[in-house]
Order: sequence, then structure tokens, then C-alpha cells
Amino acid sequence: MEFSSVGKPSLARYRHYLPVLLVLSVAAGFLFFAWQALDRNHRQRLHEYFEFEVERIASNISERMALHALTLRSAAGVFAASDEVTRNDWREFVEMLELDQNHPGVQGVGYAQWIPAGQLPAHIAQIRAQGFPEYALSPDTPRAHYTSIVFLEPFSGRNLRAFGFDMFSEPVRREAMERARDSGELAYSGKVVLVQETKADAQAGMLAYFPVYRHGRVPQTVEQRRAALQGWVYIPYRMNDLLGAILGKQLSALRLEIFDADRLDGDGLLYDSNDTLDFQQPIAGGDRISSNRRLELGGRHWTLRFTELDGFRRTNKLEPPWPEFLAAAFISFLPVFFSAAYIKARRSSLIAAHLTESLKQSERRFRSLFENSPVAYAALDRSGCLLDVNPQLCALLDYPHDELVGKNLFDLLAEDADNAPDFGLKLQMLNHYGVLECELALRRRSGGTITVILDGRLQSRKTGGAVIHCILTNITERKRAEDKLQLAARVFAEAHEGITITDADGTIIDANPTFCAITGYPRDEVIGRNHNFLKSGKHDAEFYKNLWQLLQTEGCWQGEIWNRKKSGELYVELLTISAMRNPKGEIVNYVGLFSDITQSKLHQQALEEMAHHDPLTHLPNRTLFSDRFQQAMARCKRDNSMLGVVYMDLDGFKQINDNLGHDAGDQLLVEVAARLRAGLREDDTVCRLGGDEFAVLMCGVESKQQCVQALERIHQNVARTYRIGGRQVEIGISSGVTLYPFDPSNPDYLLRHADEAMYVAKQRGRDRFEFYQPDCSRESV
Repeated sequence: MEFSSVGKPSLARYRHYLPVLLVLSVAAGFLFFAWQALDRNHRQRLHEYFEFEVERIASNISERMALHALTLRSAAGVFAASDEVTRNDWREFVEMLELDQNHPGVQGVGYAQWIPAGQLPAHIAQIRAQGFPEYALSPDTPRAHYTSIVFLEPFSGRNLRAFGFDMFSEPVRREAMERARDSGELAYSGKVVLVQETKADAQAGMLAYFPVYRHGRVPQTVEQRRAALQGWVYIPYRMNDLLGAILGKQLSALRLEIFDADRLDGDGLLYDSNDTLDFQQPIAGGDRISSNRRLELGGRHWTLRFTELDGFRRTNKLEPPWPEFLAAAFISFLPVFFSAAYIKARRSSLIAAHLTESLKQSERRFRSLFENSPVAYAALDRSGCLLDVNPQLCALLDYPHDELVGKNLFDLLAEDADNAPDFGLKLQMLNHYGVLECELALRRRSGGTITVILDGRLQSRKTGGAVIHCILTNITERKRAEDKLQLAARVFAEAHEGITITDADGTIIDANPTFCAITGYPRDEVIGRNHNFLKSGKHDAEFYKNLWQLLQTEGCWQGEIWNRKKSGELYVELLTISAMRNPKGEIVNYVGLFSDITQSKLHQQALEEMAHHDPLTHLPNRTLFSDRFQQAMARCKRDNSMLGVVYMDLDGFKQINDNLGHDAGDQLLVEVAARLRAGLREDDTVCRLGGDEFAVLMCGVESKQQCVQALERIHQNVARTYRIGGRQVEIGISSGVTLYPFDPSNPDYLLRHADEAMYVAKQRGRDRFEFYQPDCSRESV
């Protein structure tokens, strides 16, 4: 049921053509039978022509072979007319035959002599005496009878190979020679390979024999003929050359195969006119015409097989009966055309009425779609005048429909719009491109400007004129976003601070030119690398751990950090890192903003150096010394250790300063400061208090003896000879020492106590050190 319900509407569409189908069926039947009759007549004429060609070619071959038989009979007559035929006689006879002109394809005409075994030596001697000293029979195996080819003209080229050959020794040749001998008639051999053949252009061969009897008469009986046999005149044939000469171009459209007797196989094949095909290979096309003929030749016969080739039907000018068929088809289909034309005209009127109604419905649907579409739409003429607009465009421009239709789009362009010339040019080029695409800034009726993309297509009308159908897309918000992006891009590119953007793992995804200028790395070398390749090594792992923890919790980190440039130079930067999060609160990017403050840092360090260090010796001054004094005392309390406070004064410095000058004195002070610094531990502090006075803090002293050893080492180091201004200079040093917390005073008193101990050392002979005693007694070491 489902099938019939679906199929009925489909069949109903074609019920008007049922009469046409009936007429078409009758015409097709008539045409079929007409073609069958025309085709049978054409094939019959082809077969008749084919048989005619076969008979003609077979007759030509038979006539040419009969002519060769007469030639051999005349050759036998040469021996009958003379008691002795010499080599010259034979040459003259053959030249008289003019083989090339009268017998083309014949390899030569020869004579083979019959030689009983007892006459063989005399025969060989006779031939050699004729000027052939190397003459011999081949093959040379002993046998009862021999034959030898003694004459063969023309005696040159291939024919020289046959001289002296015993044809009677080969079975195929012997059978033909015996048949000719016993019958006294012409005899043809079967298929052989001629002695004349070489590897080049090898062909199948055949020989024709005619017997020569003594006294020129043919004996009556077989025994008499065998007894009277003198030899054979013969013609050797190379089959391709023979048939090529006989047939010439007669086989241009037929294939001829000649077989020895009834052996229709490769062993019996004597000749194939189409040597590009294998004799067993069928010719393409199942309806090829083929025919066999039997040709009798001197006691044997040939089988001639003819086959039609592709060009046969063109050469005979028997074309297929297409004109007659087309005429019959034209007559048969005239009623079909007339009936179809009538039905088509009737249906056209029905379809036209249906299309008119469909067009009206389509127009109503289009108008509904046009007016209710969410896309702004306008129809323009070539000058840019608005022909029609939909409500969306009216809302977009804040104009009523009646006021907007008839306006020119150029009047709605913003006054500062720079794309008005581009819009006018594209209107003029519309005929060439057929497409109108541009960006326009339009004024709204209520004020303000919007940016739209206008995409139009030109529609030409048959009644004249043309309409440009346009869609206008509001991109005002997108333009504002693009402007913001461009501003951000300019800030990123032109900022004087280095800016980098990384992913959540710290891999750099972008860097601005200032970053590249500060670090020395090209942009393409940093993209894809982690920020840690800039590490200077001046910060420990704890520093970076705290930095990342603060970023994770607070979302921002700011501070100073040392990094390394591509050149290897260290620099310090003031860096601010901000974490960027997605709507889910996950960190997706980091933005780093930094300034190179290396020069400011160096300037600050220089100021600090001036404020806390002696400008000559670069040792800590009193201010820094006081700060470190407090730290050292706190450490002693924490570590429960002692602090050695030493006050030093150079012995004999004033004399050197007066005698050698202040520059020499300053140089000496620098040298002394260096030796003092070299003799102390890293945690100890040495300070220049002024002039030639120094103070030392020895931290972490375990015993008084440890302090004594350190002071001895310092005194020995300072007492070594100096070379100042090209002269050797020696000085000493006097020191006073107090130990904290045995001397539980404050820093000022501790330093004063050490000073008092130093004066005691001066009084006791200089170049020595004294420990401070609270009871004002002195202990000398």
C-alpha cells in the first residue's frame, strides 16, 4: 500500500506523455526491423567482396608459381640441348632470364649434380680444377650417393653459402628431390631453412626441383629414371621475399597466412603478411571475415588462410548503411515529434498559469521575509539613491520609512567620514565587478554616528535599469573594541617600560620593544622561553618561592630584582607582576612591567659608600662602625661568645708623611688598610677612625689566646716592608684590646678602654698590643 501511494503521484506526472510513448514504441519497432534488413544486405556485400579478393590473390600466387615452373623446365632444356653445360653457360642463361624484373622474389636458379659414391673424388678434383681449390661437399659424412650444388646464379651474397651443399642429405629436401626424380615432374619441398639464411632477417624457405636426365629425354619407368638421373635444376625461395614480390600492396586490408600442407601451426607456417601478430593470436573483433584456400603445387599443397583486417571495410568503400538508416529514423520519428510538440504546448499553458500563481506567492513570502528580517536591507540605484528599505534599516538610522526612501546614501554619510570617495569610486566600478563592499560612517536622524559594513550585489533587469541589493551590518561596537585594542597595542609597543606577557607556567608569549632593548634579546629569541633564563644568580630559591606565593595569593608582586642581559651584564629592575585570571578565577597569564634602575642603584650605592666608608681606604667609617658594633654585641649575647675590640695607631707614620709627602702617606694608609683587611676573617670589621688610627671588631672569639694569635698575625703583616714612591718604608703599629663581655661596657666605653690600652702599648715601647684591665693596671704581652 505504501508503494502505490508513493508511486501514483510520480506516474501522474507523465500520464500526458502516454500517447507519445505509444507512437515512439511503434517507430522504434519499425526502425529495428529496417536496420536488421539493411545490416544483412551490407554483410552479404562484404562477404562477396572478400571472396573476390581471396580468389584474386590466390590466382596471382598460382600464376606466379606456374611461371617459375616454366623457368625450371627451360633450365632443364639447357642441359638437354648440350652435352656439357659450363659455369659460364649457366650464368648467361640465368642473366637472360632477368630474375629481378621477370621473377622478383626468386633467390636464384641453380643446378645440383647427382654423384655416386665412387665418382666423388673425381668430382671434387674436377671442381677444384675450375678455380675452387677449397671446394668440398657438406656434410662430409660417408654415404652411398651424393649431390652437390655446383651452379647457383647469381653466384654472390647469400648464395655463396650454398656452393657444395648436399641437399640430398637433408630429409625434407631429399623427399622432394626423390619425388621429382621418380615422377619426372616439378616437385616442391616442405618448409626448410635455406643454407643461405643468416641470423639477420631469417625467413622460412622452400625449394622447387625439376629433374635432369642424360640425353635430355624422360625415361618411361621409375627404375629407368633413377638410372638416367644426371641432377636437378632448382629454385630456392625465401618466402617473405617471394610473397612480398608477388603480392606487393594487395594485402593492405587482409591478413594472409600460408601453411605447408595442412599443418596449421607454427611449424607449418611459411608466411604471415602481418608479422606483428602471432599466428595463434586472434584479431580483435568477433565478426571478422575469414576463409581458407588450398593451393596445389608440384605434388604438394599450401593452405592459404585469409582474415579481414581493420582497414578492409574502409578500402572497399562499402560503408555501413547509415544514410538509409538515418532516413528511416527521420521518417519514423516525425510522428513522435509532432505528438510531443502538441502535448508540450498544451502543458506549457498549464505550467504558465501555475508559475504565475507561484510567483505571486513567492513575492508575498519575499516581502514578508524582507520586512521581518533581523538584518538591515536596502535597495539602491546606480547613483546611490535608496529605492526601498526594510524596518531594520529604519530603526538603525532612526528614520521613518517614507522619509528614508528617496534619500541618497551620500547625504547620510558623516561629515568627517573619509570613505565617501571610496564609496563613490566603487559605485562607478560596479559594472565591472558586480560587487559593492565598503565600510561607511552614517549619521542617525536623532544624532550620533554609526559604522556599518555595506555588502551589495548588482542585479540587472531585462526591462532596463539595475538594482543594487545591499545588506548593512552595524559594526559600531566592534570598531570601538578595535580602537581599544589598537590603543593597547600602541601602549604595549611604545611604552618606555619593559613589558612581558607569559602563560600560567611563566612561558613568554609576547614582549615589547623596550624589553628587547633593555635585555638585548631579540623578540623571536624570547618567545616560548621561560622567564627563568634571565636569572642573575643573586637571589636564592627562597626569594623566588616567596615571590610566587605572593602572586598566587595576592595576584600582584612589586619589588627590585637582579637579572642578566644577553651580553652577561647584570642589571637591577623595578618589577611589577600582575596575575590575569579567567572568569573561573584561574590564573591564565602574568603581565610583567619593569624599569631598569641600575644607574639609580649604582648612584645610591655611591652615596651609601660616601656616607659609611672612608673615602681614602674604603674602610667603614665611624657611622658604619657603630652600627656593626651594636650588631656584633647582639651576636655575642646570642651566641654566648666574646667580642674583641681593638684600637690601633701606626708608629712612625708622621715622619713618613712629613719626609715623603702626603701622597706617600695616603698610599701607605691604603696599603695598611689592605693588610688589615686581609688579616681578618669575613665576619670581622676593620674601621679607619681618622688619621693613622684604626679600630677592629673581632667577632666570635672563643678565648683570649685566640685573640692574641690574631693580633700577632696582624702586627706581623703590618710590620712587613712597604714600597712607597720608589723607596722601602717600615712602620709599626700599637694596639689596645678589650674583650666583651668581660668588659661589660657600652660601645663608646669599650672603644675608649681599647684606646687607653693602646696608649699603654705606646708607653711601653710601641709596636705591641696591650689588653685593658678594669683596675687600671696593664698586662703586657
